[in-house]
Amino acid sequence: MPLPNEQLVLERTSAKQRVYEAVKDWIIEGQFRPGEKILDKEIADYFKVSRTPVREAFQMLETQKLIKSYPGKETIVTELETDHIEELYLPMATLQQLAITLAVEKITPAHIRRLKDLSAAFSEAVKEQSRPMPILKADKDFHSCILETAENEYISDFCDMLWIHIQRLEYSFFRDTPLDDSIREHESMIQALEMRDEYSASILAKEHWDRSALLIRELYRKN
Repeated sequence: MPLPNEQLVLERTSAKQRVYEAVKDWIIEGQFRPGEKILDKEIADYFKVSRTPVREAFQMLETQKLIKSYPGKETIVTELETDHIEELYLPMATLQQLAITLAVEKITPAHIRRLKDLSAAFSEAVKEQSRPMPILKADKDFHSCILETAENEYISDFCDMLWIHIQRLEYSFFRDTPLDDSIREHESMIQALEMRDEYSASILAKEHWDRSALLIRELYRKN
């Protein structure tokens, strides 16, 4: 079970969350590969914490189907869901389309400024495409801002459940595929929101996620 060379020091009060975030990212980026066995003791030693926050983090990861524990035996990283791409992207596209429609009614100049800043951050992250994690996070920040503007916690919660698995699929895509279209699509969605054009915003959001699903499907078909 290879761990990164650089050790992280955690605050006691946030150990569970910090372990969870780190291991989640390692699974997304393939540091921990599908089917690989992971050990709570090794991770506890790495972070210099007890096994308790690690086991709590493992429970969170298992709830999100990133790992599978077999009591008394082992804990392994789940396989990539390359056979279920539509099952992830279809509900995500529908939820994002609904969210941006709701956001049109509630958008403010402050929201628009925030979205423009996040779009610029995504564009900046894309310049270092060999480092997909900052790109993935910048992309999520952009779309999460729209979700927050929609002010519907159920949509946000459902999207969060889907996002981690989509990020696992998109890691290689963001590393190896030109992302100019994604940048333009983000900017077009901002323009539609700024104009309070509900129809265009809805169509743009759906096309954005449908295109992502198509490209991801093609990527894994080739592999």
